[in-house]
Amino acid sequence: MTFPVVDAFLLCPEEGKKGKLAICTNTIAPAQVSNEIPFSLREDIAVMGSLVVNRDGAERMIINSLAHPSIEYLVLFGEETASFCPSTNLLQAIMRGYRQDKPGNFIKEGRGVAHNYPSISPKLLEMFKERMKIIPLYTHNGSEAVIDKYLGWEGNKLKWETIDLIKKIRRGKLYYNALTKIIEHLHKIAPSKICAIKLDPKDFQHLQPPIIELDTIDWKMEKVPFEIKTENGEIIADVDAKTKDNILRLRARGSDSFILAYALMKKLNEACASINAKHQLLLGYELSRAEIAIKNNIQAKSLTIPEICEGEREQIETPTGVALKADKKYYYKIGIKEDKLCVQSMSHDTCTRVFELRAKSIEPIIERLAQEDRFDDYEQQFLHRTDVGIEAGRASIALANEYGYFQDFRALFKINTTEHTFIFEQADTFLAAHKKIITSLYTRGLTAKHPDEHKGSMRSGTVLAAFRGKKSLEHMPEIYSSGSQSARAIREDYARKLSSKETGGTYTYGSRTRAHFGYDQLEAAAQKLKQKPDSTAIIQRFDYNKDMRVKETIIENPDGTTRTRIEATKDPCLTHDIYFIAKGKLNAFHIARAHNIVNAYPENVFGLHDAYDKYIADKLELEIGDTFVLSSRANILLLTEEQKAKKLIAEPAKPCIELDTSLGPFSPKEKAEGVGLHTCKLKLMSERPDNCDLEIIENYNSENLLNKAIDYLKKRGTMHNNPIIGTYDPKKPDRYGRLAFFQCNNSGGKLHSTAVFVDGSEETLAKDVELCNYLSSKYSQALELPLGELTLFYAPMRKPKKNDT
Repeated sequence: MTFPVVDAFLLCPEEGKKGKLAICTNTIAPAQVSNEIPFSLREDIAVMGSLVVNRDGAERMIINSLAHPSIEYLVLFGEETASFCPSTNLLQAIMRGYRQDKPGNFIKEGRGVAHNYPSISPKLLEMFKERMKIIPLYTHNGSEAVIDKYLGWEGNKLKWETIDLIKKIRRGKLYYNALTKIIEHLHKIAPSKICAIKLDPKDFQHLQPPIIELDTIDWKMEKVPFEIKTENGEIIADVDAKTKDNILRLRARGSDSFILAYALMKKLNEACASINAKHQLLLGYELSRAEIAIKNNIQAKSLTIPEICEGEREQIETPTGVALKADKKYYYKIGIKEDKLCVQSMSHDTCTRVFELRAKSIEPIIERLAQEDRFDDYEQQFLHRTDVGIEAGRASIALANEYGYFQDFRALFKINTTEHTFIFEQADTFLAAHKKIITSLYTRGLTAKHPDEHKGSMRSGTVLAAFRGKKSLEHMPEIYSSGSQSARAIREDYARKLSSKETGGTYTYGSRTRAHFGYDQLEAAAQKLKQKPDSTAIIQRFDYNKDMRVKETIIENPDGTTRTRIEATKDPCLTHDIYFIAKGKLNAFHIARAHNIVNAYPENVFGLHDAYDKYIADKLELEIGDTFVLSSRANILLLTEEQKAKKLIAEPAKPCIELDTSLGPFSPKEKAEGVGLHTCKLKLMSERPDNCDLEIIENYNSENLLNKAIDYLKKRGTMHNNPIIGTYDPKKPDRYGRLAFFQCNNSGGKLHSTAVFVDGSEETLAKDVELCNYLSSKYSQALELPLGELTLFYAPMRKPKKNDT
């Protein structure tokens, strides 16, 4: 029997094929956990996987554990989901079993939502209990009593020294070092002589439904009592439905297919009217087709011929904040597998037949779904059918046009493998802005291998975010909590680190800001703005002389051959803070040369705001205005962060009120104040321009930064984002050029550049673009790559003074 025996997103390290450990990472991505485990211990780890729910999730974990030839320990790590409590319920199931007074294999004293294992018979649960030894290293408020009871339970099959170590570890913080300690301990214990258990597929058909391959059919256009069209960016749904006495002529209009389906259902229910089951599925498809035509400009074929009455129509009000009420009998999973549309028809009753339909197009899927008609007779039956049509329709259009799709995400997205993307998002709350950024980067960002190959694939781009007004960063939502740390604790802890001057043996953002260059840059920035309110203050953490260095060492192999080991400096990602006063408020422009948008972004933004922005604002007795954050090379690591990215995209956020956008970004040709933004194609340039900033770059404390950056990319790879150059020197804060930040590297096979100048204007634009063209051309000639786009920022724009050159 092949492993995994039921589908699951698992990480199976090659070196751990015969390992005795499985690690359930709960809400943390398995690859993220794997990266924290020393290589010397990985041979013990056979499988790693995340866990969100009890049903389906924990059930798959149980079946796959039994089917594996060598797993005997299951480590429950990370933070479990509060709504489902799957790790806590697993312990309860092992200790207490199922309730006898309720069908469905409900766990005795189970917690959270759906605490039952309908696909795990008492016999399978007993087999799991006999085979597996559970190590509880996970976190969840309120789970301690259950964990303590399990560790004291005589049936846990753990050695006393293992139990003692778990108790000792649990008294501290459950970070990656705790996981390493338990793996080191289990490494010393000899494996038991176990083998895979042969299982009957009928026992877990709900976890691995039988696949039904459907042939393409000769579709005949279906005559239907509705017409779906688009007009001025809206969907218009005209529906004729029969009642006992007459025909309702209805019209619903809006931008969201699901909301329109809900509005139609509500009206049809009130009037005791309907249309047939197949037409409901087709209605969903046509609604989805219209929505995608508006949102993605994709024209998909219609499957229907409208037959509706002429004349006036009753306008239906479209509601807000609506949801699909769960069908008590059936549910559907929709996706794309092996280049086919895939629809799983599932049942809440484990004795009921389930199946998975696969086809190259939607027509045979709709025919089969209509024949099966597996929808419970309840008040939202119409909506459930129509929603299946909507989702299957969107997936089929995605498949036909080579777009990305995941269920219940309302738009399609193209997998971009060639174009570097610039994204600007703004909001008056952090969560609203962060959701927009993740959505845009996930759906539009360039998909490529990370230059550090062990991190897998990523989506990347250049992102500018504007957090509008002083209240935008007041609240850090609890969705950003981690393990046993609340969001507030994370925020306070990170702000302390950014404020501390201590190095801890290596660089820290706090030490680079407040000590590394021989003085406190934070204090100096406050004093400068206090003395000269119309000036621009810069804080720089990147040390152009000490950072972006590569060391090459020749290593002799045992066979006499040699290889080159390349070691590079670990350079700050948060490189600059630029402060300026406008409209009587302190405004900030923070720069990150590289930025992990899912995990690092929240604590970075709140930390910079709390530790630096507030400090300077308090010193100046000014209100904080807008906070701009430029992530020059923003990324989402798909291997480790895709699951969390989707979770954040789905998190509800308060809608923005009317935003004050008076600080831009604007084109320097349109406005003279605020933040400037200019994008253009880079042009090859061979003649050296006469430019003061270029002279500084070529002789920055006796070092040519341009040559240094190019040499770094030659040695480490052209996609690396470490090298940046600029003209500001914190050791000489009164003598600097205007180019604060310049980054050029390979993205999608072309060299793209990001530049940030201070005190720019329309008058300086041509000369600044010329400098960027020359610098980029030098990269292009040395790295033998074509030029792409320039994204240039002015932080801030200022009207030029008479003595400006």
